[in-house]
Amino acid sequence: MKVQPVDPSITLGEFAYLTIRQNFQKIVDQEKLVLDDRDPESLHQMRVGMRRLRTAIQVFDAAIILPKGLTSLVIGKIAKSLGKTRDLDVLQQELTTRYRPLLPKAEKSRFDEVLKQLEQQREKNFRRLKKTLYGNVYQNLKQSVQDWLVQPCYTPMGQLSVLPMLPDLLLPLINELFLHPGWLVGTTVQAGRATQIPLEDLAELNQHLEEFEDSLHALRKQMKGVRYQAEFFSDFYGDAYGERLEEFKLIQDVLGQLQDNVVLRQFLESTLNTDVTQALPTVEHKIRQDRADFWQTWQPLQQRYLDLEFRQSLRSLLTIPQTESLPPSSKRKSSSQAKTKAKGRSSKATID
Repeated sequence: MKVQPVDPSITLGEFAYLTIRQNFQKIVDQEKLVLDDRDPESLHQMRVGMRRLRTAIQVFDAAIILPKGLTSLVIGKIAKSLGKTRDLDVLQQELTTRYRPLLPKAEKSRFDEVLKQLEQQREKNFRRLKKTLYGNVYQNLKQSVQDWLVQPCYTPMGQLSVLPMLPDLLLPLINELFLHPGWLVGTTVQAGRATQIPLEDLAELNQHLEEFEDSLHALRKQMKGVRYQAEFFSDFYGDAYGERLEEFKLIQDVLGQLQDNVVLRQFLESTLNTDVTQALPTVEHKIRQDRADFWQTWQPLQQRYLDLEFRQSLRSLLTIPQTESLPPSSKRKSSSQAKTKAKGRSSKATID
């Protein structure tokens, strides 16, 4: 997501203001649609907005002074409530559109029992979600954000220009990503380098993925955080940076498909109270085939991100923002608004 508009002389605090305002607005815009519960996409967008807001206050923590009610922990609790219902929406769609049409008649009745229980669980979760959105925690969070947007408060760090700070903001994030053990799943280390293991046997592949699925899920979560943070600063870089963002999204999506596969299997076994292989052999076969498809898509991406030259090229890309691609240094409207909001409060922030 790009923060529009932006100008190259904007300070870190002002940029934080624009980012927080944009993502908060996305949350508010979806609120009524979520409560109406007519389109699952609204719930998805509100959840994404909440996650991005949480990422924003973490990224800009050193630049802004927030009220006590506006914390990453509070935002995380609300995002989790949204996520529980959203995850069931995704599961319901997968079961209905992807798996049910494949079933023989003998398996459909058992499968439909699962769908019925899923619908009941979804209704239960949505009632809890409505209670959350009408409750004090969420309402207080909204008020805290609105109050801060009316009267933002910045630290001395927030008064520095954002442009020269970009490498310091982004490089630690990328370096931490490169160090994640999830990249080594399905590899062997030889002569100091990771080499991919060809897993051509389907049974061996499924056993391997089951053993290391937690590590790959953790890598997906970290990639999601990297993507969100990197997207905040996309206007400060050129086309090559945009290509990396698209790649981050692809990696997140591919790993997400594997995690959806894991959640699906766990849900079916919990609901049926038996092994999927016995109750729904057609579904079990499809799950295993999907894992094989995942590995075929994943290995080229994995190989690319294990390549030492590629890693260095990405680090180099982050060290030099493409200032020539930015608009002229004259202030754009929303940047000026952020400055106006902050006028007269810089000295107060310094004292605090």
